[in-house]
Amino acid sequence: MARAATLSRRARVTHPVVPSTFLFCPGNRPDRYDKALRGGAPGVIIDLEDAVPAADKATARRDALAWLAALPPAGPGAPMVALRVSSPQTPAGLEDLYALAHAGALPALDLVAVPKAEDASELRMVRTHAAAANPALRLMALVESPQGVRRAAGIAQAGPWLAAMAFGAADFSAETGADNAWDALAYVRGRLVFESAGSGVPMLDVPHIAIDDDAGLRADCERARAMGFSGKLAIHPRQWPIIVQAFAPDPRRLAWASEVAAAYERAGRRACAVGATMVDEPVYQSALRILRRAAAPNPSAAGDHHA
Repeated sequence: MARAATLSRRARVTHPVVPSTFLFCPGNRPDRYDKALRGGAPGVIIDLEDAVPAADKATARRDALAWLAALPPAGPGAPMVALRVSSPQTPAGLEDLYALAHAGALPALDLVAVPKAEDASELRMVRTHAAAANPALRLMALVESPQGVRRAAGIAQAGPWLAAMAFGAADFSAETGADNAWDALAYVRGRLVFESAGSGVPMLDVPHIAIDDDAGLRADCERARAMGFSGKLAIHPRQWPIIVQAFAPDPRRLAWASEVAAAYERAGRRACAVGATMVDEPVYQSALRILRRAAAPNPSAAGDHHA
């Protein structure tokens, strides 16, 4: 019981709500930035890391920051705008952080995605430098190595500005030799969900790399949702609508969560019955998780995005 109470207290830490998916856009394709932003995806990540060859990184960095500087702050219902820098353990990553720290105000930049995250102190260093562009800036930690998995609990507790964590299966498989398949990586996925949930941080699953495999993507989403993931990253515009639909709360489940949360709060957060369900703190926290997920920003393609 003491352990359950501890987990419940940790789960109530307030972290920013993030959408169920982000669409990656290559940083060396500035011609695609606006299209990605206005295509309807609830979140967009301009990628300076894996999508950009080493010879193009300086140009991509300059183009991405110039575009962000010209972008007006988001209005209601607009997609989240993120920038994936290179790993801060690399020269390119340090150059990304230096450029961010000296870019001036970037009010439209909501989030910085940090690849190869392995340590909470490293994330704090990134946040310190990146926050010069926007004091409200948040981070997404991409866990892609055995060391990152081993330290996932500490990463999840890095700070209240940690908006989400995400699994990087391709890099993890490359480093460990494990197959990039559900059965082979089930333990890793489960552990990451467990550690992130313990601190109330949403966990996003790896992108589905077969861009024309809609059925496979739906199956992946079902597995990820059943395991406790809050969403899944996307690498192609055709993927994000499937992901949003797969992770959208069931209306009946949402109604149940609203009823349970309201009844428990009316009872002074003491155990009570809602129909045939006995509601206590863990059940209440489950209901709140459903309600938080429903509140995540998932704008439609017809929504009003950045002006």
